[in-house]
Amino acid sequence: NRISPKGEEENQVIQYGLELLLDNVIKLVLIQGLGFCLGVGLETFVILFSFCSLRLQAGGFHAQTGLGCTLLMGGMWLLSLGASRFLELPLWYLPWLYLIASWIIYCYVPRTVNLEVYTPKDILKKKVFSFFWLTFLVFLGFQSPFLRGLILYPVTLEVISLLPGYKL
Repeated sequence: NRISPKGEEENQVIQYGLELLLDNVIKLVLIQGLGFCLGVGLETFVILFSFCSLRLQAGGFHAQTGLGCTLLMGGMWLLSLGASRFLELPLWYLPWLYLIASWIIYCYVPRTVNLEVYTPKDILKKKVFSFFWLTFLVFLGFQSPFLRGLILYPVTLEVISLLPGYKL
């Protein structure tokens, strides 16, 4: 602030952004570390990449607290990891997931508490990028039986989090 003075409000916005960034990095490192400790580091990375890359664009249900968010993200990771190990996704599931998820993206993206700050152009961009990521992730799921569940279970959970009915 001595080098480039800012107003009090701008300093608060910067502080909030840094706290949010640090909070999310800690969550990702914690979950990835648990994955390595359990011998599923690569699988954990694929799950987190799939979930977070789509969530970054689409938004979704948000927990009320940082602890709640951490627990929900850890639950998503464990559920995706367990399901990918014990429930093989058949190829016929992928077109259905793609069609239903595309419709949900069209109707509900972006789902965020900050929706009022988005312009119509911003909203269109979020929808297009969400659709692009969905297409990319489903394509990867088609290509690799090993990656299929690791990618598509977290994608399914992220798409479910876009549905209305949860209070933001």
